[in-house]
Amino acid sequence: MLNKLENWIFYIFLFAVPISLRHIFGFEPFNFVEWTAVYVYATDLILLALFGFWFANWKTENLLKIENWKLKIKPADWLLLAFVVVAGISIRNAIDAQTAVFQWVKLLEGVALYFYIKDYALKRFKLAHAFEAIVAGATFQAVIAIAQFMTQGSLGLKYLGESPLAPAMSGIAAFFVDGVKIMRAYGTTPHSNVLALYLFVALGAFYSIAIYQKRAWFWHVCHALILWAFFLTFSRVVIGLWILNFVILLATNTLCPRPGKPVPSVSPEGPLPLLGQRVPAANIKKIVWTTFGVCVAFLVCYWSYVANRSVISSTDEAVQLRVLYNKESLTSGQNVFGLGMGNFVPWLMTQNLHLDREVYQPVHNIYLLIYAEVGIVGIALFILFLAFLLYDFYKRLFAERRIKRLYYFSFALVIVSVLIFGVFDHYLWTIQSGRLIFWLALGLLAG
Repeated sequence: MLNKLENWIFYIFLFAVPISLRHIFGFEPFNFVEWTAVYVYATDLILLALFGFWFANWKTENLLKIENWKLKIKPADWLLLAFVVVAGISIRNAIDAQTAVFQWVKLLEGVALYFYIKDYALKRFKLAHAFEAIVAGATFQAVIAIAQFMTQGSLGLKYLGESPLAPAMSGIAAFFVDGVKIMRAYGTTPHSNVLALYLFVALGAFYSIAIYQKRAWFWHVCHALILWAFFLTFSRVVIGLWILNFVILLATNTLCPRPGKPVPSVSPEGPLPLLGQRVPAANIKKIVWTTFGVCVAFLVCYWSYVANRSVISSTDEAVQLRVLYNKESLTSGQNVFGLGMGNFVPWLMTQNLHLDREVYQPVHNIYLLIYAEVGIVGIALFILFLAFLLYDFYKRLFAERRIKRLYYFSFALVIVSVLIFGVFDHYLWTIQSGRLIFWLALGLLAG
């Protein structure tokens, strides 16, 4: 009974990752700064319950002297733990100590999720069911996002954490077409780019289960809805990398078979095709034709919008703000241990006193943000952690030829894409949904 309960809680957690329901402590409507707030999300409570099951199972198994649940510390993990220590040291430099301590606690939560996925969840839960939960969550978000875009406003889903939305609001994710302000889709996330990230991961999860399994028609309907909502985010970087990934998958036979003995339709939990082998052609055709149909239909319906978002100018506000934040982050690094966790925005507010309130935001590059807040020592440790993690995965994927499978190659594309997203925005480090996806992805990569 408890095992089933734990299973359901884990799958609900994956479903709920983009749901932004939270309680903000000491909320002041007229003096609220998102980046200095202290809060607890519903997903924090779900994750806490999962950690409770993890500890209970570890304690039971440890007493029985069974080592299935013990942490396996690798060189990359030691670098991560060293980074956590340095991030803690950075607190002493913080202008806003409360924010620094809170953000350090959020870092501890993310690192705990990394170890939970790497050392426990991948043994405890079926990966195929986890992917199904993500696809189900993305379908739910897609329905909300499509309705938001059609009505150009929020749907009143405040108990799911939906933000108040309207094109006329300042700071809203939008663009202009023929003088009309068009609001991008949000779902229940705090920004269109965060929704795009979750839907991107969900598309990767769908490919993983649909290629190797014969799926009922409604899964392909879900695929079409997710893809349509994904385009409605108009998130240029995420959509651009999805296109690149899709082309690479086609070229490497994940979605396009090469000559060879066909492999029967199987679950991701069972035997998977090696590089160069064929996967079920019928499954591939459904994915390709659905993708092609949705892309053509979207271009026909929203060509003027697509054309508008395809043009990137140095005069765009989004580009100018990114340049501003990048410059400020590079000039802020006056201390070996940085400004303090979560303190780039408080520091920026002391440097530029005349900016609009919504302009005070973190650096839109998580690597520069880490450099600014945790210093040169912190960013060096973090980059080394990622490098060791990727190198270890590379050895397992190619050099040792132990998991040389199409399934893992396509998975690696998704993870690398997530790391690339960090170059263009901050949500992987500062926003709850982005954080959860980031540490989930790294945990999967390590596991």
